[in-house]
Amino acid sequence: MKNYRYLEEIGKVDEAFLKEVFAFNESAETKRRQKMNKTIIMKLTAVAACAALAVGVGALALSGRQGKITSLPEAQEDSAFTPEISEPADVAESEPADVVEIEPADVVEIEPSYNERIANGETVTVETYIGKRIEHQGFAYTLRDITVSPTFPEGITKADIAATPAVIAYTDSDSEDNMLGFDEKVYDYSEYAAEHGLPPIELEENYGSEYPWQYHSRALDVIDVVDENGLYQGPMDVPDGAYKWIFLEVEIENLSDEEQREYMADMELNGGRWIENPVSLAITPEGEEIRTAHPSFYAYSENICYMSEHTGEELYDGQAEGKKFHNLVFAPRETKTLVLGYCVSDHFVYGDLFLNLHNTEMTYTDSFVYLPLK
Repeated sequence: MKNYRYLEEIGKVDEAFLKEVFAFNESAETKRRQKMNKTIIMKLTAVAACAALAVGVGALALSGRQGKITSLPEAQEDSAFTPEISEPADVAESEPADVVEIEPADVVEIEPSYNERIANGETVTVETYIGKRIEHQGFAYTLRDITVSPTFPEGITKADIAATPAVIAYTDSDSEDNMLGFDEKVYDYSEYAAEHGLPPIELEENYGSEYPWQYHSRALDVIDVVDENGLYQGPMDVPDGAYKWIFLEVEIENLSDEEQREYMADMELNGGRWIENPVSLAITPEGEEIRTAHPSFYAYSENICYMSEHTGEELYDGQAEGKKFHNLVFAPRETKTLVLGYCVSDHFVYGDLFLNLHNTEMTYTDSFVYLPLK
């Protein structure tokens, strides 16, 4: 109170008034310092937040600390807290915040698609449509497995393959005159043999007779240009350069109470463009035009080149050996599980493929029923 008495003596100022003035000044000073402290805290908080964002510490990390920065206690509206750093210069001289090192993100590998894996030469098992059951003309068909591979499955050799398609170079065609949607170039075996120093083929059953021109014009078949494992090694100007093997495991059930002796070669593998009820035109020698309507079908088809089971029995007099390969006998209510093999051009193997189910009735009515493969 010495200051108060001094002022009272020289100014005759009322002491109560002086106390009120000093109390007011002290209160103003306290509020000023508190405001400054809050400003400093807000600036430090903003700096810390920016640093946190720069090093990848997001809002989630801050919320984990309940919104507090541990190096600075949270200021209250009416508190008289003074931060240890009382001057802005001290902020610049303070130690930098710890730098948080961000671990590199794990590389996410996208699984290759079905077609990419085929193109890479993998053996691919397809699960789509597995278990699909279709009843058709006295039989029930259930797809159990699909395998696509550039080589034969284990246990199958070239000797097990009855026949393969001709090596054909396919090219897409949008011509209105070409309802199939593709053009094809068939390779002649004799030309390929001459180009590669191979001897001409010997006469074979079903391929010709004693006339050389007949067998020399035989097409080059895939079986002629695959190794013992089934890998295609033929002309490489075939689009995509190869053929693939598709093996289907199909369960076939005889729904009747009678024995069925069937020729199963019509279970073709189909694909390509869907052709809706095409009409063919023929002109007789007399100039008469004959138009014939046909059932709808897929433009591309391949015959069975492998069957895990066949009887070899002759279903009609004089049936060729090659035809006997596709013969099967079903006992009443018998179910057989067959593995059917097909050789498919790369030009079609990546598109939609369908199994044309066996027809017990060779009629145009309800004759083509397809089971999707993928």
